[in-house]
Amino acid sequence: MRQPLTKAIVLVCLLCIFCAASPYPTADAGFFDRIKDIYNTPEKISELESQYLDAKAALAEQQQQLEESLQAAEEYARQQQELLEQNEKFRLQNEQLIAQNASLQAEVEKAKQDKQSFIRKFINTIIIIVAIFAAYIIALRVWRYLVWRKQTRAGRRGISG
Repeated sequence: MRQPLTKAIVLVCLLCIFCAASPYPTADAGFFDRIKDIYNTPEKISELESQYLDAKAALAEQQQQLEESLQAAEEYARQQQELLEQNEKFRLQNEQLIAQNASLQAEVEKAKQDKQSFIRKFINTIIIIVAIFAAYIIALRVWRYLVWRKQTRAGRRGISG
């Protein structure tokens, strides 16, 4: 029985040596560390207060930027609305001008047709006048010829002097 007891003692000793040789985990803060933290609390409070004030200032600055952004967005929306209204006005004016242009083009086309009709009528009138004048000249020549012929026939038979 001695052997198992010896083996157990040796094993316990080896286990103790092994535990002593292995590193220990860090220990929690003790009583003095806690007291030290209590005395350092005002510094931590001051640090937290400064962080709070910095955060508050950053928040105020962000709110100011947000308000400026909102004002810029409202101004942009107002300008966009004005531009849309102006665009609509220009579109209506453009439609009116297109209609007016179409009517003016129709008037110009009618004026061209009237001018061409007048020119055709004028040319036809001149042709008719020239034809009448030519017919008058021809009729006059024919009449003179007939009168001359009649006089020459009558002169042979009648009064000759």
